[in-house]
Amino acid sequence: MDARGRFFAARFGAHVRVGFILRQTGDGPADPWDMANTTWAMVKAHGEVIALPGRLAQPQWDSLGDMLVNAPDGSYRSFLLDSLRRLQRFEMCGR
Repeated sequence: MDARGRFFAARFGAHVRVGFILRQTGDGPADPWDMANTTWAMVKAHGEVIALPGRLAQPQWDSLGDMLVNAPDGSYRSFLLDSLRRLQRFEMCGR
């Protein structure tokens, strides 16, 4: 998910290839291995969100919220909710 909240689906392990394709158009993360300088977030297939606290833009929070609202009850929704709560706590600690 980019800073504008756009979600790019990728199969398990294919996120590196998707990032490479997006970088060719100027939309991808500048460096695929440098998490410290990115505003990108990854949502894993089981619902866990991987992102650095303090780096998510409002459109990303909005998209993650939409994903949560539309997720069916189950383990995916539980993981997503837990990840969002953790990110929110980290965001509040950084203020």
